[in-house]
Amino acid sequence: MLLLATIALAPAAVYAEVFHDALGRKVNIVSSPQRIISLAPGITETLYALGLDREVAGVTTFCTYPAAARLKPRIGGFTNISVEKIVALNPDLVIGTADGNRRETVDKLESLGIPVYVTNPKTLEGILAVVLQVGTITGKEKVARRLTADLQNRVTHLTALVGKQKKYRVFFQVGGEPLITVGRDTLHNQLINLAGGVNIAGGEKTLYPRYSVEEVVAQQPEVILFSSMKYAVDVTQVWGQWRNWPNIPAVRDNRLSVIDTDLIDRASPRIVDGLEAMVKAIHPEVIKKEKLR
Repeated sequence: MLLLATIALAPAAVYAEVFHDALGRKVNIVSSPQRIISLAPGITETLYALGLDREVAGVTTFCTYPAAARLKPRIGGFTNISVEKIVALNPDLVIGTADGNRRETVDKLESLGIPVYVTNPKTLEGILAVVLQVGTITGKEKVARRLTADLQNRVTHLTALVGKQKKYRVFFQVGGEPLITVGRDTLHNQLINLAGGVNIAGGEKTLYPRYSVEEVVAQQPEVILFSSMKYAVDVTQVWGQWRNWPNIPAVRDNRLSVIDTDLIDRASPRIVDGLEAMVKAIHPEVIKKEKLR
C-alpha cells in the first residue's frame, strides 16, 4: 500500500516525441507542452485559435492579435529576438518561421536544449497544413482537424461563388512609393486567383516587382487593391494619386479597395478571412447575392 501511495503521489511521466519541421530538423517535443513561445504573429494567432492561450508564454512585438496576446511577455521582433528573454521564460517549446526568423537564433536555442519547431508555409494550403502541424505537436490535433476542415469548407464555398464569374484584371499595390506589386509565386497572387481575379503581374518571377504607373495603365486593371504593410501610408493620398489616371478602368469605375494587411500577410487561420476580403473587393456582387439568400 505504501508503494502504491508513493506511485500515486509521484509526478506524471513526461513523454517526448520526435517531429520533423520545415527545415528537415528532428525536434524532440514533450507531450502537451505547457510553456510555448511564438516567434511570429501567424504562429501566435494559430496557437490562440487552437485554444492554447494559457500555454503561450511569450510572443514577438508584432503579435497584436488577438488582443490578449498583447499582454504576453515580449521577446523581440522577427530578426532581433532576445535569446536571453526566451531562456528566462523557461519554455518547453518555441515555434518559429523560416521566412521571418534567423537560422542562427534557431541554432542558438537548440544548443541551449530548447526545442524549436520551424514552419515555412508558402501557400494557403501550406498555412492550413501548419495549423494542423501546430495542433499535432501541441496535443491539440483533434481541435486542429476540426479547425482546418472548417477553414477548407469556407475556401471551397468562396471559390465556388466566384467560379463562374468574370475574371477581373487586378493590380495589387503594396505600400506607397515606389510602386510595388506581387508576382507569380506569392501567396497574394494565389489569393487573387482564388477570389476570381487575374493578377496583371501574375507572370512576374520576381516576388515583389516594381511597376511604373505607365505599366499599370497599359495593363488596364479593372480592380486595384491596396495593402499598406506597415500602415505608414496615407490611403487617401494613394487614392488621390490614382484619380489622376481616369482612363484606368478601376479608377473610372471607382473599384479601389483596401485589404487589411494582417489578413493576407500572416500565416494564420485568418488567411481565409483575407480570401473573403479579396472576394468582396473583386466580386462584391456575389457577396450581395449571398446575403440576400
